[in-house]
Amino acid sequence: MVNDSYIYFDRHDTYTALSAGEKDSVVVYERAEGTGEVRLISTPKAPRTVTGVGYHRGSLTSPVYETSTRFDTLLPSWNVKTPAVTWLGLEVCVRSGDVWTNWFDMGIWASGTESIKRHSVKGQESGGWRVSTDTVESIGPVCADAYRYRLTFFTEEWCVSPEVRRVFVTVSDSRRHGEDLCIQAHVGSWGRELEVPVRSQMVYPDGGEAWCSPVSLSMVMAYWAGKTGEGKLDQPVPTVVRGTYDAVYEGTGNWPFNTAYASSFGLVASVNRFSSLGQVERWVASGVPVIASIKWDNRDSETQLTGAPLPSSNGHLLVVRGFDALGNVVVNEPAGGDDSRVRRVYRRNEFSRAWFSGSGGVVYLVYPEGWSIPDGTYARGSW
Repeated sequence: MVNDSYIYFDRHDTYTALSAGEKDSVVVYERAEGTGEVRLISTPKAPRTVTGVGYHRGSLTSPVYETSTRFDTLLPSWNVKTPAVTWLGLEVCVRSGDVWTNWFDMGIWASGTESIKRHSVKGQESGGWRVSTDTVESIGPVCADAYRYRLTFFTEEWCVSPEVRRVFVTVSDSRRHGEDLCIQAHVGSWGRELEVPVRSQMVYPDGGEAWCSPVSLSMVMAYWAGKTGEGKLDQPVPTVVRGTYDAVYEGTGNWPFNTAYASSFGLVASVNRFSSLGQVERWVASGVPVIASIKWDNRDSETQLTGAPLPSSNGHLLVVRGFDALGNVVVNEPAGGDDSRVRRVYRRNEFSRAWFSGSGGVVYLVYPEGWSIPDGTYARGSW
């Protein structure tokens, strides 16, 4: 636990935590080791219609969660299985100056597209806050100190339900993104490299620079397929692209849509924010590759990323697979021209700058249930 942190992370996945919410036509089941799962009750309310489709619905509204960190940015993510004919909606609201915003719609999620196209929602503002695709952010110098979330379950057939196992919320003070919180480097991970399969986004004629997120995710899922023997985790890149596409954003870069896709295969997956490469090193040391969001511009020495395959990017995802003996960052760079040019080594200081200036330290964490994770880095509270 780090004092005076500007990042606060909540993980809601226990039976107790999920049961604490207000339930309307849903039930919480207890799973192994105290974890929970939320589903529609077997006889939900009378059907409604949307875009000509009849559906049943139910909801779970969380209690108020106060944070130890005042924040101006909130990132939600969720783990859910949505069988055919079902879909899920997630909303959040924040408390700012003792006043609650309206509920913000953070998107409609479904693994498939049989009933509805997964999508984010544009044009949302309330009380000095707005939604930018997948992130709630303040407009100007406004901060919040609490949030709530609401899950809405939809099905066309009353006997089939979405199954939610986890909700994650990461909040932060964006004015401090990248600030040194004195998390020491984990030098024991230097010289360690995970065998993450290499895949280039550039070999697909309709992919190019736009597919970095699903290609990074496909590499990590293929890595876990090899580790666990679960072959279904190794999905072809075009399949992952289709499974993460946001019909309103018109792209595959929606962060929680990517982690939700991984969770549909039974993996634990969340969007997080880090403040140090030392945290990434601890995950790599535990055998978990980390997907990070960066930006750079090699036309300026202050923003360059030596060895990058593109001259610049305003937002790019790649996989951190390890560190060399000097602590430089070994990555699977999906923008490499072909698979043979995917593995690269970036200078430690340049990578850190590109990561914190680009996304403020955003990462995807994806791993199997029951995997041993680093102590003190993935529990409720500041870090």
